Amino acid sequence: MKQTAFYIGLFFILCSAAVMAESEDGGYAGAFLNMALDARPAAMGGAYIGISDDASGQLYNPAGVAAMRTRSFSSAYRMMKLDRKLGFVSLVLPTRLESSLGISWIYAGYGEVTRRNSSGQDLGSTISSGEHAFAMTFAKQFSPVFSAGTKLNYYYKYLDDISEKLTASSVGINLGVMMYVDSLFEYGAMEEKAINDIKIGLVLDNLSAQYSWGSGDEGLRAAPDDAFPVSVGLGVSFRAFNRQLLLAVDGEKNLEQDPVFRFGGEYLYRDLMTLRAGLDNGHMTFGTGFPFKIGQADLFINYAFADDRVDEGSDHLFSLQVKF
Repeated sequence: MKQTAFYIGLFFILCSAAVMAESEDGGYAGAFLNMALDARPAAMGGAYIGISDDASGQLYNPAGVAAMRTRSFSSAYRMMKLDRKLGFVSLVLPTRLESSLGISWIYAGYGEVTRRNSSGQDLGSTISSGEHAFAMTFAKQFSPVFSAGTKLNYYYKYLDDISEKLTASSVGINLGVMMYVDSLFEYGAMEEKAINDIKIGLVLDNLSAQYSWGSGDEGLRAAPDDAFPVSVGLGVSFRAFNRQLLLAVDGEKNLEQDPVFRFGGEYLYRDLMTLRAGLDNGHMTFGTGFPFKIGQADLFINYAFADDRVDEGSDHLFSLQVKF
């Protein structure tokens, strides 16, 4: 018990140091992909690169879904402040030879803003905007120690007003690997250790992704090219207290912005509910989850709360997950 407490204490000390690097800087193309989508990872501060063991996992690390042995479906939709909307649907199907195939769709809507000319004069109409991300994932576990996955994405964005619709699209690639550290040791050797189920995930996102816009009229313009910053992320997770406690920490850096650090955990209470909490680059998150059994399917209803971020207000997120 004392050894377990030591490792957990060390984990939180390292994570607290990482939080000191928190900053808020500008956005780039594909920023909606960095927003919390599923309530489980959202409640854990978004630290999910080293977990990614359900349908929403393909959105964080495509390699993680290779170890899944049951079909999994996840979905969420929420109305956010500032007239924004965000939702996703994700499905992962285990296939032969320790592989998995996944498909997903993410939608982000940004509401309507007043259309103005270059002098700021109200033109009596509005402009709406939205983005879609359609993706297909393939992941394979090559050995008990190592799995790899790739996610092929198709992005589509539009700016729409009464007179014209401006669109852009792109194809991007996400790559991921996952290492299962326990498998490096003799079978059963980690069962008596203070921590087990140690996983290390590494991702490389947004390869080749770039919006190419057509030119608009005087009132509706966009830059010809809008590149997605290539991002690299590293995540570590492990379990303790007879696998009832799961802890995770992520670090992520893209080519344009400051590094982001996330950490969080979840605790399974008597198989009745899961309690979760975390820090998303210094912003507090927490939530819970409730499992249900319906026939042969396992149903999970998850909730997450996210603290105020850059004066946008706090946010609540519900999501549904089914394993069948």
